[in-house]
Parts: sequence; C-alpha cells; structure tokens
Amino acid sequence: MDGNSFHKLYSELLGRYRHTDAVIVDTRHNGGGWLHDDVVTLLGGKEYEQFVSRGQYIGSDPFNKWLKPSCMLICEDNYSNACGTPWVYKELGIGKLVGAPVPGTMTAVWWESQIDPSLVFGIPQVGCRDMRGNYSENSQVEPDIAVYNTPEEQLKGIDRQLEKAVQLMLETIKKK
Repeated sequence: MDGNSFHKLYSELLGRYRHTDAVIVDTRHNGGGWLHDDVVTLLGGKEYEQFVSRGQYIGSDPFNKWLKPSCMLICEDNYSNACGTPWVYKELGIGKLVGAPVPGTMTAVWWESQIDPSLVFGIPQVGCRDMRGNYSENSQVEPDIAVYNTPEEQLKGIDRQLEKAVQLMLETIKKK
C-alpha cells in the first residue's frame, strides 16, 4: 500500500474502468502503508447530482470517487495498514469483506536506521482506537464472507476467495 499502487488504483478505477458496474479491491498479502483514508474516500463516494444535456445523462458528481458497488479481498497475512484499511472499509459500511480473518496489527510504527544502514527496526508507537474506545491492535478483522484458500488450490491456480467476490458483485449488480 504505497503511493504508486494507490495512484494506479485511482487512475485505472476512475479512468478505463469508470464504466464497469462493480469493483473488487484485493488487499491480500499486503505489508501495509498509510493509505486507509485515501482508499475508503475513493471507494466511499455518494452520488449527489447528475449532469443532463437535452435529456441525456452525461455524468454525475462526485467525479473523483467510485460510486458503484465494491467489495474487498482480505487474508490472514495482511499486516499493519492492510489490517487498518479493511477495518475502516467495514466500519464505514462501504462494502463487504471477503476472505480470511486479518490479525489485528494496525499500530503505527516509528522506523529507526542504525549506523549500519542495512539494519532498520520499527518501534510500535501509536495505537489506533475506534470511536468506541477499542484499540485495533490484537483485534482481528473478520470478513463478512469467510473463504479460505488452501495451498493445494493456490498451486493449481484456484482462488476461491476471488471466485466468491466475483459471485458477490454479480449478485449485487443484478439486484440493481
């Protein structure tokens, strides 16, 4: 979850994929970053006006946010902000989480370099607390739809978590 990956998500989602009916955001196997607010702001857009020319719909606002259904793939080795991002996504009710539970590892870390620049270590400094007073550290993020991929399936290229997310989005857009 770094700036380059967010810029790619933003430009592709609001560029060539703008006219798709839904999106699946895959956060699995992610070491974190500090983009939870950027991601949920992008995915949590609410349409508040439409542009119409001579009776023809041509667009809507907000133009810089995703306004359609989404879900987020998560797994057991998401770490740090890859735990925080799904938590915020679920907390704000943007969409469903699909996959395996994420260990509660959302704590801000201060990184220190040593005299030998190859040695770097992190010191957990800042806890993240929800509006009810609960810290996210050691608070597992549970998926709305639990699906586990086995190593055997992964070796065969089978991704049941992704398959379930696709099924969920197809069912969601069919209801609209």
